[in-house]
Amino acid sequence: MAPVKLARTAGVVALLLGALALPAAAGAQEARARVRVLHLSPDAPKIDVYVDGTSTLAGVPFKTATKHAQVPTGTHTVEIRPAGSANGNPLATARATLAPDAAYTLAAVGLAAKLQIMVLKDDFTAPPPGKAKLRGIDASPQSPPIDIAIAGGPVLFRNLTFPEATPFATVEAGSVALEVRRAGTEEVVFKSGARPLPAGAILTVAGTVSPTGTIEVLPILDAAGAGATPQGGIATGAGGTAPADGTDLALSLTAAGLALMVGGAIAVRRRRHGGAQ
Repeated sequence: MAPVKLARTAGVVALLLGALALPAAAGAQEARARVRVLHLSPDAPKIDVYVDGTSTLAGVPFKTATKHAQVPTGTHTVEIRPAGSANGNPLATARATLAPDAAYTLAAVGLAAKLQIMVLKDDFTAPPPGKAKLRGIDASPQSPPIDIAIAGGPVLFRNLTFPEATPFATVEAGSVALEVRRAGTEEVVFKSGARPLPAGAILTVAGTVSPTGTIEVLPILDAAGAGATPQGGIATGAGGTAPADGTDLALSLTAAGLALMVGGAIAVRRRRHGGAQ
């Protein structure tokens, strides 16, 4: 009888262990990441985003950052399609590996015929007290290589080219003036006036080009202050200078300054090389 009792005991233990393992397995299956799309292609129509064949974000217009949507973690196939077009060839395809509890921006950049998807990891970690965070995305094929720096001070972003995104840089909050320099040089091609940047703000500024060929910058407010959660995206029709979700106009003014800087850099480049084109 002892072997039978032992076998029964072992069976009960196995069942208990299996039951205990179920919540962990279920939790692993429920792990989620967050993604949003940033439409920066001037000649592409409204777009839908598919993750592994499932429609995830729909009808996103140009110069819009959507709110984040939850998706399973792991490696996925991301497709961008014209809005309402579930069949046929996608405009762009990419593979994206998404970590649990992480957030990502899927930036659609370039002209529709050569559309690319940039998979960018977002960072909502609050900056130190009295500081703000800023990153840049160069989504304009016309942009020359540039450095973006604090006026008269250190370089924040070096040799920024299309299609490229910078890491977040921590800057002192308050009155901030930025300047564009020719990449790798001290030559200032454009300088902004001082603009207010609130403490705790986390901002993404994306340089793109309008359908008419004007260089513009779209500001995306990632977080409004220390400990703040993402507030979603913005859609603008005024050169990307409208504030997100009613946030202080100072943020949009900062982005407007960057728009002028990048636009100035392009204008200088075109004037200097106009005779050769």
